[in-house]
Amino acid sequence: MIPALAAPSAVAAPIDVSGLNTSAWQSSVLGPSTADVHPVQVEGRGEVAHPQSLLKSHGPATTLTTKAGGPPASVLLDFGKEVGGTPYLDLTRVTGSPTLTLVTAEARQYIRTPASTTVSAAAASGSTQIPLASAGNLETGNTITFTPATGTPVTRTITGFDATARTVTVKPALPAALAAGTAVATSPGAPSSDESRGLAGVGGPDTFQPTGPGRLTGGFHGGFRFALLTVSSLGSVNLSSAGLDFQAFRATPADYQGWFLSSEDDLNRMWYSGAYTLQMNLKAPGLNGLPDARIYDGAKRDRSIWTGDLLVQIPTLLTSLGKAGATYVKSSLDVLLATQRADGAFPGSPDFSKRTSPAGSPLFYSNNYSGYGARAFIDYFRYTGDKAYLTAALPALRKELAYNDTFLSTDNLVVSNDRDYWQATQTGEVTKYSIDYYVLLKEMSWLERSVGSAALADGDDAKAEAVKTAVISKLWNPQLGAYGQSSAKPDVLVEDANALALQYGFVPEGKEAGVLAAMKSLWTPYGAIMGPGLQDPTGHTIEPFANGMETAGRFAVGDTTGALDLMKRTWGPMIDKKNPLYTGAFWEFKNSTGGVNRATASLAHGWAASPSVQLTEQLLGVKPVGAGYQSWSIAPHPGSVRWASGAVPTAYGTIKTEWTSDPRSGRFTLTVQAPEHTTGTITVPVGRTSVVTVNGRAGKDFGSGANSSGGYVTLTVPDGTSQIIVS
Repeated sequence: MIPALAAPSAVAAPIDVSGLNTSAWQSSVLGPSTADVHPVQVEGRGEVAHPQSLLKSHGPATTLTTKAGGPPASVLLDFGKEVGGTPYLDLTRVTGSPTLTLVTAEARQYIRTPASTTVSAAAASGSTQIPLASAGNLETGNTITFTPATGTPVTRTITGFDATARTVTVKPALPAALAAGTAVATSPGAPSSDESRGLAGVGGPDTFQPTGPGRLTGGFHGGFRFALLTVSSLGSVNLSSAGLDFQAFRATPADYQGWFLSSEDDLNRMWYSGAYTLQMNLKAPGLNGLPDARIYDGAKRDRSIWTGDLLVQIPTLLTSLGKAGATYVKSSLDVLLATQRADGAFPGSPDFSKRTSPAGSPLFYSNNYSGYGARAFIDYFRYTGDKAYLTAALPALRKELAYNDTFLSTDNLVVSNDRDYWQATQTGEVTKYSIDYYVLLKEMSWLERSVGSAALADGDDAKAEAVKTAVISKLWNPQLGAYGQSSAKPDVLVEDANALALQYGFVPEGKEAGVLAAMKSLWTPYGAIMGPGLQDPTGHTIEPFANGMETAGRFAVGDTTGALDLMKRTWGPMIDKKNPLYTGAFWEFKNSTGGVNRATASLAHGWAASPSVQLTEQLLGVKPVGAGYQSWSIAPHPGSVRWASGAVPTAYGTIKTEWTSDPRSGRFTLTVQAPEHTTGTITVPVGRTSVVTVNGRAGKDFGSGANSSGGYVTLTVPDGTSQIIVS
């Protein structure tokens, strides 16, 4: 039953569109206002005078002095959020022959590395010089703790060390003898960088030996929040300023072609954190010796194009920056085309290792990731409508599809001893890989109907349906009430496959609630784990990439409450400025306690940015249907959110929309401004007795074009301004 459309009124009420042009969202933008970025906090250690002057444009010079026997003078610069570029120091005076070292880190906990070694030979009671197996990460002034196998640990202060002889000098003297093999640890540790320089080709420590006043400029650092400057040898320097030449994509509000705002501040901050993550992932043309623009997976690591990451990065980038982002997408896809293998496979990362060349070399990571590469091209077309580019790329995509087809079993399931995003090898007939191949086939069918062959599209559709039938009949586990990992591990409940099953209609009819409940059993306060006993090689159990699959799946079956709950668990801690890992950007992964297990974990990683595109497409409700949004749909999933508004850039202009929702009264109002030469559908939530008005009256086109399903009414509308009121 379609809820009643209101009777025509004599004069249509004027439509209030003032909210569609709100600028309130601009205060949420995280990019710096200028390329010259300065720290927001500073701390000194050792002999440091006037460290706070580095936060101002005036005041007495900051002076760092390192003397014999004393701790190296250092200042910790905190930029407040993720930044990237070349740090600089302005020196006004140099005394002696000091050596300056500068290291960077996304997390403060990784900007110093404690020593972890052993006593190499017995040390007698009363000794002040102790031989060690390693002198790495020692620093004068730190504490050092000797922990014997039995007895009480002894803590002393380091007064010196000899890296060549591998000895450390301490005070006061040892109260008792230490045996060889005694464990040794220090606090807080020596300056260190969390960058993987060999892999990324950039970063690592900067070392300066100034002889007089002037500006010192460090090397390029792709992503960091903290910088630690240390006078690591005897001498003194005066600093008038310290800062950064910002060289990621610096987006001010004027650069945003799309935006989002809602009644819930945490959702707003997530949207702009996702957008900022993508900006930190962009390499400008000419930077690091490469002429082209690229989308990298992470700001500091790997600084490579990855096909799986592109599935999140492309829609996030194009719905926020529009045409400016499209340039980065297209040039990154060009690198994929240039590195496609003769058998059709796309590399998972076409520019992975930078050890021999800034351009990198291709890594054929997995067959599943090869399919992701083809889908990245299709996403680019869906959001931009760039028909010429996709027509030219279509033969390459057909080759890739044929390559992936070779992994289908006679049962129409994907069999592959293959790696996935969490770096584990999955065997047997794999549920997720099979659903992923179904998605690729459906995507290729859509593309073929748009720029290619209808006959090939029919074949892709038929093969896709055969895969779906096989997955449902062979991989569904009635005992789990959900899908298992694979035919080899049918009893392992996995988040990713079940999330995709919800999103793409693989769950047997009437079983959706059971799958949602099963997946919720994987939830922790910090997000959903991948599955019982599953973890990446470093022990991370929560993957934001997979959690984004789950929120998408929950939105798809109408579980807005569950989707937003999981979103807040997973990404809420990342936007909390009190969290020690806060960067203003999204993290690559988490461990079971909500942290990260290694220094090189990326804290500005593109594959984690799914909240941004999902808040636009699911909560606000705006999605492309035809290429470039020539046709579109607006279908909000409001849940308990009271209102949302936003803009989405398209090939034809900007779609602007806003809605308000009052669940108590059942009143829902949606207004949209759509570009000329586009058409779309608007879907609004209704009750059995709701009255729906369109632009203040009921036109026959809306009446004949309306259909109702699952508590929603869908209306077909033309371009221009439309207002739907449900009361």
